[in-house]
Amino acid sequence: MKRPVILLNTAVDLHNGRECEILISQYAERVSDAGGVPILIPSIEKEEIIQTLLARADGVLLIGGKDYPPSFYGETAHPATQTTRMRPLFDLAFARAALQSDLPILGICAGCQLLNIALGGKLIQHLGNAEKHTQGAMHEATIVRDGFFPRAVGKKAGEKITVNSFHHQAVDPAYPGRGLVVTATAFDGSVEALEIPGARMVAGVQFHPERMDDLAPLIFHQLIAEAAK
Repeated sequence: MKRPVILLNTAVDLHNGRECEILISQYAERVSDAGGVPILIPSIEKEEIIQTLLARADGVLLIGGKDYPPSFYGETAHPATQTTRMRPLFDLAFARAALQSDLPILGICAGCQLLNIALGGKLIQHLGNAEKHTQGAMHEATIVRDGFFPRAVGKKAGEKITVNSFHHQAVDPAYPGRGLVVTATAFDGSVEALEIPGARMVAGVQFHPERMDDLAPLIFHQLIAEAAK
């Protein structure tokens, strides 16, 4: 059977004074383990290149990483907001183009936040209890409605799941992006998962499933299954 092609955006950082595209290997490995073909794409801000890539893909994975500029959602930077992300305009353009396609999309951590921003939503720039959400802290999350993520992990509304945490920002529940609904909340009520209801998978999770051996197969197999359609 043909393996679905999944596009992964990359992070841009400096190495020996030059810009380099980088990716934590677990993202690509999880896509491969689930039956997909991971394709890492460069952060080239040209619409024709983005459209050409999307036309040859079966799905999209938006990876985690540093904070996105608050100017993307009409705010000035909080003192705790990282302002060192390089080439963020590419990620925003890529996310918007992917949303206009028919491809399934999974956003992880900053990728989840990017989905919200691309659809006109806002972020909480620094959680009041951010120390409880960093360094891989494990905590409970509650499913609040049905969706792709709850079905992937076999949970129903009201049931709980344990996830990891590597973030200090979160989707602002008062300003969700167009069409997005929350499907899971963290122990403190912050957004843990959200998606656009419908037949196409457009979902984001705030935690890092690629770092969890129990949840990674469930969530990445779902992305690949949707891409295979």
